[in-house]
Amino acid sequence: MSKSKVAAIAVLTGLLGPTATWAADTWTSTTGVLNAPIVKYSDSRFYSNVTAVVGSTTSSGTTTKPPSVAAFDTYDSTTGVLTIPEVKVVTTTGSTTYYNVTVKVSSITSVGGVCGSADTCAKYSGAAPFSAVLAQTYYTSSLTSATTPTTRNRYLISNSATASSTSANFLSVGSTYSATTGYAAEGATIPTSATYKTYLSKLMYLVADSTTATYFRLDSHLHPNQSIDFDAADSNKLKFRNNFGKVSTTYGYIVFSYDATTKLLQAKKRYKYSYDATTYKATYTQDTAFAAADYYVNLTSGVYKLVSGTATATKLYLFNSPIDFSVPTDFNPTLGTYQTNADAAFKYNSQAQSAVVEGTAGSIYKSLSSNADYLNQVKTAGSDQTTKANADAYLAKIKSTLASAGTTAGGSLRYDTSVYTAFRDSLLASTLASDAISDGTPGMNLVPYVYFTNDQTNGVYHPFMVIISYGNGADPHGLRDVTRPPGDGIGSGYAGQGVTRFTNRDYYAKKIPMKDYGVVTTPTANTLVKTLWGDVYSTASATVQAANPKDVLNYASTADNGIMINGAVMFPAYSNVLQYSQAAGELSVNGCHVGQGGGGPHCHADGYQSGRGVGMYNDYDYTNKTHPPLIGFGYDGVALFGRYRTADTAMLGNSTALDTFGGHNHDSMGYHYHAHTGTATAASTGPSAKTYTYTVRYLIKGAYAGAINSIPGCVVAGQC
Repeated sequence: MSKSKVAAIAVLTGLLGPTATWAADTWTSTTGVLNAPIVKYSDSRFYSNVTAVVGSTTSSGTTTKPPSVAAFDTYDSTTGVLTIPEVKVVTTTGSTTYYNVTVKVSSITSVGGVCGSADTCAKYSGAAPFSAVLAQTYYTSSLTSATTPTTRNRYLISNSATASSTSANFLSVGSTYSATTGYAAEGATIPTSATYKTYLSKLMYLVADSTTATYFRLDSHLHPNQSIDFDAADSNKLKFRNNFGKVSTTYGYIVFSYDATTKLLQAKKRYKYSYDATTYKATYTQDTAFAAADYYVNLTSGVYKLVSGTATATKLYLFNSPIDFSVPTDFNPTLGTYQTNADAAFKYNSQAQSAVVEGTAGSIYKSLSSNADYLNQVKTAGSDQTTKANADAYLAKIKSTLASAGTTAGGSLRYDTSVYTAFRDSLLASTLASDAISDGTPGMNLVPYVYFTNDQTNGVYHPFMVIISYGNGADPHGLRDVTRPPGDGIGSGYAGQGVTRFTNRDYYAKKIPMKDYGVVTTPTANTLVKTLWGDVYSTASATVQAANPKDVLNYASTADNGIMINGAVMFPAYSNVLQYSQAAGELSVNGCHVGQGGGGPHCHADGYQSGRGVGMYNDYDYTNKTHPPLIGFGYDGVALFGRYRTADTAMLGNSTALDTFGGHNHDSMGYHYHAHTGTATAASTGPSAKTYTYTVRYLIKGAYAGAINSIPGCVVAGQC
């Protein structure tokens, strides 16, 4: 492993692989990939969850376990040798564990964050970004057949009736993106060494035609802006093209029928896509010149195209998705029916474009040009070795400056510096892996900058972690599955409004206070300019106010109250009518939605689901960790960690009860929040009205536990 390759690891900071801290390495013979939980570099830096391709083995070690085994690998930059204390070698016939192996590495494929020690890697690890989630190993031979397609369901489409056949080819969105032509439609197999990306790239989201319910549009699940079209100028090949976003060239999509008897997929109609350049309202008009109407789908040598007759058509078989992406009942507790309102127009925020924000001519660079300490942290957008080194150095300087300034002018950081480093690295590693943003570009930075500041106000230091975010997660947003999304406010009543099923780049510049200002014991000990309670009860009678006191749920910001590790923002659990947003059936599988004004999805609830594997944080983020993963920060400076699962009895803090704010303090970690659950009831309306009990999935409940009154700008400017 050359020093340059280890440097490449630093660029990729924030990614977490499937093998976790304190576990043995794993090397798989079929892929040649080594998974190393922790690698200690010769300059004493620790890198978590490294995956690499082994070039050669310099010593195969022994199969006899020694009396003691080191907890992590070490890399010697002088010899270029990686020493592995324990590695499980997996072959097609089984596995064997070897001890004290030394190898040279030919390439690095992914890596986790940089930690100050092996212990902090286990305690403060951030949840894996979606790009790392896609690379996680996942394979199932249990695919179930589907005979008749149903609208808004996801299917795998294969040329084999036996899905587990190694020769079965599945319709898949290509891996190469073109801004003008989209993605190719390709046939690809599912090997036993498959990943989540293998499956997600093959999932097709079927949407019934508005005029003929048995005709379906085929959208990519992984890239929901993309629908299948054909290219008459390229031998009638099928291609995925953007039909829901801002693009320089617009095309359209085909609707197909599927014959469950003949297993043939037939093109029936084509619609042309366009949108208004000012309002961005989309229009779809039938292509009356569609010459391939009634043509069939053919698969030859991995290429899909339309052919005129059944003789050359390919039989295609439908299989249900092995991963459940449906909105959980907790997010639609009264079992409301899916609203078929027209889609609201997507939005466009000129302030949130990369050319405006990023680079030496961008707004952030120019705003920090007078301060070298800050400027050095933003010279390159996204993950970067140099800016990381500068940020880490300045964070250490902040810690020492606070300590030397004394109690009055200084103070202390709320958390160990590893917490802020882990959060920064994970945020910057978030790049768009799903073409799901109306004005997004796959591969773009979702959080271009995170930098640390330590300015003085009236002679007192107030350090902040400043986050510049476009307000979107990197994964498919799931907004088209939401039962009853917010309306766009245009039209008479909800029934006459478009509903928000698209997301666009937003712009957030958020300051997370890092200084320990303490915590409060009652919500009203903090001063908030606008609260949910105030919006509803400020003009009510004293009797009504007394009957509805301020509490953790209602004494909360009317806007976002924190930011998550993927760059999306959090809102309180309550909506502006003082009911759980979950109760309204307006949230996606991720616990999020887009509000009336458009923008990125903001989240009211915790989207974690055990076993699903592709949420914002997942079960493998816990593997051999000593504490649930870091997933967010409140604007009061209090960190948010994932929930304690039933199996987490041995994790730090599990036996320490959460207080009414949803937080606790244990093991010298400092006071922090946890995502957690509760119960509530919701009532349906109408002649068959019924009361339902459901599980509330909290992120930050609402009110701040961190004391905010001494934070500059927090109260007066309403930044909290």
